[in-house]
Amino acid sequence: MRWSRLCLNAVVYFFVSVMPAFAALPPATSNPAPAPMPALFNTQEIFHGDNSPFKQWGDMIGRANAEFAGSPTACTRGRPECAMNEWSHLVAVLTPMPLREKVIRANAALNGVPYVLSTRNWGRPNYWETPLEFLSYGGQCQDYAIAKYMLLRQAGVPADQMRIVVLRATARGEDHAVLVVNVDGEALVLDNMRTGVIPASAETSYRPYYSINELGWWQHVAANTVQTAQR
Repeated sequence: MRWSRLCLNAVVYFFVSVMPAFAALPPATSNPAPAPMPALFNTQEIFHGDNSPFKQWGDMIGRANAEFAGSPTACTRGRPECAMNEWSHLVAVLTPMPLREKVIRANAALNGVPYVLSTRNWGRPNYWETPLEFLSYGGQCQDYAIAKYMLLRQAGVPADQMRIVVLRATARGEDHAVLVVNVDGEALVLDNMRTGVIPASAETSYRPYYSINELGWWQHVAANTVQTAQR
């Protein structure tokens, strides 16, 4: 099955080289302390407002902006016109929906995109696809998470209600990435490894390294680690 594989090296690279804001998206609230999200996967969090160390994301954002602006140089390997039409349709359909329905529908729509290794699409394990590249060629777990984030942002979901989470799937002994959305005080997981949306509290085998959105990034540590460090 498409969602029976995780991202391995691509997500390890994701952990050490990500970057900031999606300029093509609706403006993100620039609060110094974003609204708290329900505790993710039984961890405590340390917030950092500076995304500048995360560089790989920046390259993807530049390409995405060019694609959404209709640049003829964007997405030349596939069918960008088709992908743009599909993307615009998804945004239009999702925008008027209540938040929970948006999340469920976005997850289902994008989980229908084929899982394809980055090495097959791009000849390297750490290429981050734009949403239109993802729709055109398929992608890996981080590509699903990024596309879901950007789709929901363009459909009106505030940045401080969502994070891309890079984590260890301990049951499989592999690295992975998902999107988490705060819906009515409950953290919901949008995961290409699952057909449906589930509460973060229901997934006990995920151990996050960090999570990120346009406003900053959060280091995740075990609760007892934070308590020990504060003594």
